Amino acid sequence: MVRITHLVDEGNNLQLTKGIESLLVGHVVYTYTDSNKYIEHATSYIAEGLDKNHVILYVDQPQSFASVKENLRNSGYSEVQMANIYFVDTDLACETHEDFNPEAILKDLHDFFEPHMKEDNVLRGWGLVTWRPQSIKTLVPSIALHEQNFDEFFSRVANITRNYINVCAYDSVSLSSSLLIELLQTHEYHMTDTHFLPSHLYKKESLRFTGISKQLQFENELRNHDTRRDKLHITGKLATIIAHELRTSLTVVQGRLQLLDLTDDNRSEAGQLQLDGIKKELQEIEQIASKFVSLAETHVVNKKVINITELIESVKVRIESDMDMKAIAIHVLSDNPKMTIFGDELKIRQVFINLIQNAVEAMETGTITIDVKDDVDHVTIDVADSGPGIPDVILRQIGEPFMSSKVDGTGLGLLICEKIIRDHNGNLVLQTEVGKGTTFTVSLPKSALGL
Repeated sequence: MVRITHLVDEGNNLQLTKGIESLLVGHVVYTYTDSNKYIEHATSYIAEGLDKNHVILYVDQPQSFASVKENLRNSGYSEVQMANIYFVDTDLACETHEDFNPEAILKDLHDFFEPHMKEDNVLRGWGLVTWRPQSIKTLVPSIALHEQNFDEFFSRVANITRNYINVCAYDSVSLSSSLLIELLQTHEYHMTDTHFLPSHLYKKESLRFTGISKQLQFENELRNHDTRRDKLHITGKLATIIAHELRTSLTVVQGRLQLLDLTDDNRSEAGQLQLDGIKKELQEIEQIASKFVSLAETHVVNKKVINITELIESVKVRIESDMDMKAIAIHVLSDNPKMTIFGDELKIRQVFINLIQNAVEAMETGTITIDVKDDVDHVTIDVADSGPGIPDVILRQIGEPFMSSKVDGTGLGLLICEKIIRDHNGNLVLQTEVGKGTTFTVSLPKSALGL
């Protein structure tokens, strides 16, 4: 599932074999003692990223980068290919002119990777961690916090891209036993010059790849994710065709209806009622066509900085005015009312109108709580109702194209919400319990101004 192989010298040609390979994700600490092996592993790791068109961030000393590039040249990689490696001097990345600062390092990492955090991208990082001489009492907790930050950051990356691998390299000579223990607690894997093993000290609720059952579970989740993405793609194409056909026919019918309305001055009251009914039905068909268009759209174009709490407050006001005397209370909570995201305001508004309206329609009386939470580099929004919950037989159909529990539903509402959130590099998760209620959780990246 994860392995290390080495550079093999065959005659005069340096044969680059695959470096570290991760089936899905991986956070690795590399404690090295042999500088030559270090360069070999770094070269192999970067070469694999180039071969697979990964987004590569390489943080190291300039002389090491020069050695890696020389190995790559000798193995047939061109300057154009190597231009895809984003290199940063470790002295700049770790700010070794000052005491170790984990917050500053995390911010730089986020600023680099944020533009690349897209569903189909694979992020590949290699970072040599360095520091200036300082008290071990302050250094160890600072590096421990740094690696906790990285582990949490890449967990979030995995929620978006589903694929990443990151190697944090340390010179073994500079490591104390206490620091090594901290590193093993914050990395899934431990790599040395000659071995690669799971870190049995890694502290998380579930350790990836601890056995074949875990591996099969993650492979199944990945297949489900791919199947879901394919369904969205196929449904989007179908929606494009249906929307086009609907609107073509609608244009003809509406034109003839308008002509009839203008030319018939002696229409009876009953005839006028029939005509008004036809107009109303056509408007509903137009709304359905608009839903198909929303599903078929592939790009988010009108992006701007959005105060997410203010947007949700405005949606709450709108929904409350249309609740038809239902005894439902809507509460908005926010632990940071200044949080912002970067996106299409109309589309994000559409998501929360849909989610809150669904909650309203599920109840005659009760409470809807919208909780806006500051979650490091993301904003998470829980839309929780105290309704009846969703039975399993309906739950299995949630989000499927054209499947709806409503008599007049199209089955497109949640599908459109999911697509909008995905287009904003976010996630939409559903939790429900019969008799207690349903919660939809939206996670969206913060804008730079919200960090």
